Amino acid sequence: MLTLDTNIIISYLNDEKPVVEKILQWKEQGEGFIISVITEIETLSYPELTEEEISIIERLFKEITIMPLDSQIGRITARFRRTLKLSLGDSVIVATAYITGSSLVTLDKGIIRKAKNTIPIITI
Repeated sequence: MLTLDTNIIISYLNDEKPVVEKILQWKEQGEGFIISVITEIETLSYPELTEEEISIIERLFKEITIMPLDSQIGRITARFRRTLKLSLGDSVIVATAYITGSSLVTLDKGIIRKAKNTIPIITI
C-alpha cells in the first residue's frame, strides 16, 4: 500500500506525465492506494472546481482507501507536528502513512526533508 499526498493526487488529475505513468504502473502491479481524509478535503476544496471535475475526483476516490481521522491518528499527528515541525495537514498525512505502515508518495520537499527518517518516502 502507498499513501498518496495531496500534491500527487493533484498532479495525477492535472495529467502530469511522470506522476500518471508511475500511478498506472503501480496499479498494474496491484498496488493499493491510501489517502488521508485531509487529502480528500484539500482536493475537493478548490473554489474553482467545476461539477465535472468534482465528479472525476469522486470517481477516483472510490478506487482509493480514505483513512478517517481518529484518536490514534490524532495523537501521532500531534507528535509529528511537535517533533517534525510540519503543518497540521502534512502531519496528518505523514501520520496516516505511519499508522498504515505504508510509504508516502509526495512531491513536497519539506515533508521529504523533515520526515525522511520517520516513514518511507517515495518521490516521483
